[in-house]
Amino acid sequence: DLDETLVHYFEVGGKGKYNVRPNCGKFLREMAELYEVVVFTAAMQDYADWVLNEIDKKKHISHRLYRQHATPYGMVFVKDLSKLGRDLSKVIIVDNVAENFQLQPDNGIFIKSWFDDKKDTALAELAPLL
Repeated sequence: DLDETLVHYFEVGGKGKYNVRPNCGKFLREMAELYEVVVFTAAMQDYADWVLNEIDKKKHISHRLYRQHATPYGMVFVKDLSKLGRDLSKVIIVDNVAENFQLQPDNGIFIKSWFDDKKDTALAELAPLL
């Protein structure tokens, strides 16, 4: 996931900005050494690419899925991991919205939403568990 998992987007004077969650770069680097890293976001592609191109200059993220890849489910869009075309027994999703992985709840790892806490350690704590 992207928003409130890896970054927090906000506007100042009508201009979009984002803050990067502490340990994000290290987390992406460490995960890419062990796994295929895919970002599946409910965000629009233009916005997501803008942010991901900035926070992932070393190309640790192998693939990106966006809002157009999410599945309408009632009043919300959910992230159907079967769209990855991977063996689901080897796939996890880390997301701050548990409803996003309701189609494959056993594959989901909930992470608390991040907005601006510079002392946040959630990604650093999660990395060794994966």
